[in-house]
Amino acid sequence: MDQELFDWLLLIGRWVHITVAVTWIGTSIFFMWMDRTFKPNPNSTRPGHVGELWMVHGGGFYHVEKLLLGPTKVPDELHWFKWESYWTWMSGMFLVAMYFYTDGGGYLLDSSVSDITYGPAVALSLFSIFGSWFFYDFVWETELTKKNALIGHILTLAWFAGMSYVLCKFLNGRAAYIHIGGMLGTWMTANVFMRIIPRQLKMVEASAKGEPVNQDWGKNAKNRSTHNTYFTLPVIFIMLSNHFPATYDHPHNAFVLLCIALAGASIREYFVIRLQKPQRAIGMAIFGVAILIAMSWYTHT
Repeated sequence: MDQELFDWLLLIGRWVHITVAVTWIGTSIFFMWMDRTFKPNPNSTRPGHVGELWMVHGGGFYHVEKLLLGPTKVPDELHWFKWESYWTWMSGMFLVAMYFYTDGGGYLLDSSVSDITYGPAVALSLFSIFGSWFFYDFVWETELTKKNALIGHILTLAWFAGMSYVLCKFLNGRAAYIHIGGMLGTWMTANVFMRIIPRQLKMVEASAKGEPVNQDWGKNAKNRSTHNTYFTLPVIFIMLSNHFPATYDHPHNAFVLLCIALAGASIREYFVIRLQKPQRAIGMAIFGVAILIAMSWYTHT
């Protein structure tokens, strides 16, 4: 392929990816904020009332009310939020394929890291993106983790750490980081495509037919949405990391990745719980910032 055309494809692909990712992440953060800001209106007589909030923007007031599916009649026009996620994943996979799976894997392999060849490297890379979903989904669909979420968090973190170590041991550092980002991004989009949207569809269909709505579907979908919001800052860091070799080229790059991802999740925790648990939120923010300071020192010594 002509190099100029190849560069234009990369430019447009990255432009699309960043645009739709900003839209998806912004929507996700906004909905997470709303869910924690709603306050029940004791005077409300609407069935399924959960809470409401008032906002001001663009010269007007916005009044938003959350109603449970089931008691609430399904409106004639209903907006779904899914294509932002799908396009983020599709454009991201396009960029991964263009960067790392072309030209014999020149950006995928690093002889100073390992002697892995192109075929096994691609297989390992694809497993990290697609195979990891089956592990993650299995963990969070079992009754054990539904009863004790801590077990799920421990297993998910262990998988993240283990996969980071394996990829950094065999692939070019930048490729390893981006594929971990692809792994998290796939979890996030598959959460939307495989779990959140299908279960919300079942709830809407049941509500439209006047049938009882299984609220456990909503709880599960909400749980996956909550996972997605904690993955957000680590994924954004990984998207930016390819410009900063002090991270992905560090001798202990897997450890650096794990620490910064933990910092990002901790800082995101601050924003999620700051209204309900302000003291814990401040502690999580301090913890996250402390990790970032420690990593900035660690990567330059």
